[in-house]
Amino acid sequence: MCESIEQNKRRVVDWDSIQWDTPKRHVRRLQERIFRATRDKDWAKVKNLQKLLVRSHFARLLAVRRVTQDNKGKYTPGIDGLIYVTPKARLELAGDIRQTNVFNYKCKPLRRVYIPKNIGDKRPLGIPTIKDRVMQMLVKLALEPEWEARFEPHSHGFRPGRRCMDAIWQIWHSIRVLGTQKKSEWILDADISGCFDNINHDALLKRVPVFRETVRRWLESGVIEFGKYFQTKSGTPQGGVISPLLANIALDGMERLFGMENSKGNYTFPSNRQGENKGLNLIRYADDFVVTVPSRERIVDYVLPTLRTFLNERGMELNEAKTRIVHRDDGFDFLGFNIRQHYSKVRNVCLTRPSKKSVKRHLQHIKMVISENKQMKADELISKLNPIIRGWANYYRFSSAKETFNYIDYRIWKMLWQWCLRRHKDKGKQWIRRRYFMNVSKRTWIFGERKENTLLFCRSFRAGVRYACVKGYSSPYDTKLHDYWRKRYGKSWRESTPM
Repeated sequence: MCESIEQNKRRVVDWDSIQWDTPKRHVRRLQERIFRATRDKDWAKVKNLQKLLVRSHFARLLAVRRVTQDNKGKYTPGIDGLIYVTPKARLELAGDIRQTNVFNYKCKPLRRVYIPKNIGDKRPLGIPTIKDRVMQMLVKLALEPEWEARFEPHSHGFRPGRRCMDAIWQIWHSIRVLGTQKKSEWILDADISGCFDNINHDALLKRVPVFRETVRRWLESGVIEFGKYFQTKSGTPQGGVISPLLANIALDGMERLFGMENSKGNYTFPSNRQGENKGLNLIRYADDFVVTVPSRERIVDYVLPTLRTFLNERGMELNEAKTRIVHRDDGFDFLGFNIRQHYSKVRNVCLTRPSKKSVKRHLQHIKMVISENKQMKADELISKLNPIIRGWANYYRFSSAKETFNYIDYRIWKMLWQWCLRRHKDKGKQWIRRRYFMNVSKRTWIFGERKENTLLFCRSFRAGVRYACVKGYSSPYDTKLHDYWRKRYGKSWRESTPM
């Protein structure tokens, strides 16, 4: 099928028969060339390659596939109510996208929906139409490699090849006590108030020269809520494909405020910086960030005023209610982890553990699933619980979570024991134990179904895995680092990297 695509790029006969390796390689090569041109500061070449990519037939096919087939929001329509879930519909959308010019494209308003937040409030989302999302994905394919060559090394949110644990590891490394080496004792745990909703459009668009008018139309497309149209004067819609990238572009430069780079553009370690910047280290994940500082006075007199000036230029401000100054001995929560320096007679150690709020929320989720399925078969209940348990364990497995995992396993066992007692009120406890719980290897009392050969996932053995953080400016688009990323994520690292 790929041969027919190469021979006639304007005609795709069958969506299911497309061999996607060829389009992926073609787009990947263009992205790597954009990355190299940005590193060489050849801005004319960057501009030409980005225009070449958004006009590429392969890139448009990949954008359609990513939005309508791979993303979780493929069943969520915009204001037009259209979704594309069949091969025929995706093929028709690809033909429509082929005839659409990115630079003259006029988008439709967003559909406003609200989702609950952890604190009980609701977060507004702006849902673009499927076609608008495909066009955003197309522009993202062109913009992302450029900015991957420009982003700061300790910015980890919504970037390919990076995850939450990279930010946690950087914080842990910045504050832990290591022999006689001096580390920053005070932490500014900061949060930006309504980051996505308050980004200044003009300040953002100055940093996107190639697709400036296209991005402007997306930002100013407006919102439809309860049948009424509301104009958007600031912010990027949470729900758009390109919004996380635009937020990272708007916040880029925060780490450079504190002497991260020297005059030649090379990274300078916090201990080698001069003046007020000495010992300062900023680690950011999306709109949440942490600044490790040697003294509390420097946070109040230097760090906070500098950050407020930086954010005001972009139309944002710090959330005073969530911004705290804490000592490493008291600990703080960040991205669901609790980071704290512990002292004992034997040794001093900095531990990263799941936060109490995260543990409580996870147990409430497990309890809700068990309570809502009192009449379900054991193997069906296991099939519902295992993805929840495994996902939570995978997220926290790189922390000191052995005790926490054991505690949660015990709490889940108690919930399941009550679930079993309720189902068999006329049976003895030994009968229930033999019916639903079994010994596997060295583990005892494992909930399972003997007939179906299904077992509940046990997380305890996953705790305490050593994590290797992403090195500095490393990016999946750097052709010199193919071996590095292959060793890090295995043979499928190209597929795991977002396109």
